[in-house]
Amino acid sequence: MLTAAARLLTGRNTKDAERSRAGMPTGGQLSDWTDSELYSVWCATGAELLKALRAEHTDHTLTAAGARQYLLAELDRRHPRETAAWLASAAILSGEPPTFLLR
Repeated sequence: MLTAAARLLTGRNTKDAERSRAGMPTGGQLSDWTDSELYSVWCATGAELLKALRAEHTDHTLTAAGARQYLLAELDRRHPRETAAWLASAAILSGEPPTFLLR
């Protein structure tokens, strides 16, 4: 089962009450989220993506991948140099999350 984060990011459920229950900011815009929140959701969707891939759940895999696409676009908008360096590093290949968001 996908996390609330992945479902919400991909627009399957954008009600503010559900976002609030999931511990996420309301309003539906990633630009409203803190870097720490983006980091947390990146980590959560990574775990869900691996789980979906192992279980061969195509719909869940696509949803988690779509969530990460939105997150990556927001990371690049906020921190273009750091995101480019992270994507070019071995860290991304090993699954390391974007720790520059925690600074």
